[in-house]
Amino acid sequence: MRIHRGLLFWGLFLIPLGVIPLLVRAHAIDLGSAGQAWRFWPLILVAVGVALLIGRSRASIVATALLAIVLGGIAGAVLASGPSWIAAAVDCGNERDPDNQLDRSGSFAQAGTISLDLRCGSVDVSTVSGSDWALHATYAGSTPVVEASGASVSVDVPDGDGSQRQHWTVSAPVDRTDGIELKANAATGKLLLQGAHLSKVEADMNAGDLLIDATGASVRRLDVTMNAGRARITLGSGPVSGQVSMNAGAIELCAPAGADLRLAANDQLTFVTNLAQRGLTKDGGVWHRAGSAGSPVIDLSIHGNAASLTLDPDGGCK
Repeated sequence: MRIHRGLLFWGLFLIPLGVIPLLVRAHAIDLGSAGQAWRFWPLILVAVGVALLIGRSRASIVATALLAIVLGGIAGAVLASGPSWIAAAVDCGNERDPDNQLDRSGSFAQAGTISLDLRCGSVDVSTVSGSDWALHATYAGSTPVVEASGASVSVDVPDGDGSQRQHWTVSAPVDRTDGIELKANAATGKLLLQGAHLSKVEADMNAGDLLIDATGASVRRLDVTMNAGRARITLGSGPVSGQVSMNAGAIELCAPAGADLRLAANDQLTFVTNLAQRGLTKDGGVWHRAGSAGSPVIDLSIHGNAASLTLDPDGGCK
């Protein structure tokens, strides 16, 4: 008997996806435990790796089953816990609230880059007029390390500080900020870029929630990599190229009206998109929607495993 791998995958994926929320509602599984499901996201990579290794062998059915059960189990736990899974992620196991404060400021003498590296908590970046930057941080544990020059500012958590919650608010000068680099684990990040003209925005996050809003701004290069999380991205008015990669999570992408879209999205069972529903057509591995005359070109490579891509969701990428 021949087994259809696609039907097998979805059957085994949907079973734990539905059973786990039912068990939580029946109090057979603790809700708090379900909220910690994000901690097991590396299992997804293990399952995908096994599927790739033996995908063309006789054991491919086993690989498909393993991948479906792992993905369905984690997705079911996350679904059962709802928004609380992100709260659990950014709590970081730290019982003490941040009670220390740090304020630093400076000025860019030329086009500069803001680099942020956070291991637990939140970071909010917004733009201000002029050439001055500012940081306000509340933190537990060691004081954040701030290094600044006339063309850069970096904020980091001291080595060996562990998972101590920190909350950073950063003001980026519109006239002099050229790039923003964000690295974060178990954190939420918000980049509000109104009025900025950036050559690059880079974000690398694990177990978190990322919001990038480039309304009224331009970003020439966008690179986002996330594991276990959600990315909401509103693109600016200018052309942009780059890549967005998501393992175990959701991508929401909002493009300017009339933009020329060229999205190279990988095609596999564990990555779901609404590109066809949004009127894009596929040519080879690239989804395309022609823009109006003189419109900016959005040229992005988008990859997902156990992930979804929603282009122009109802209500926007908020």
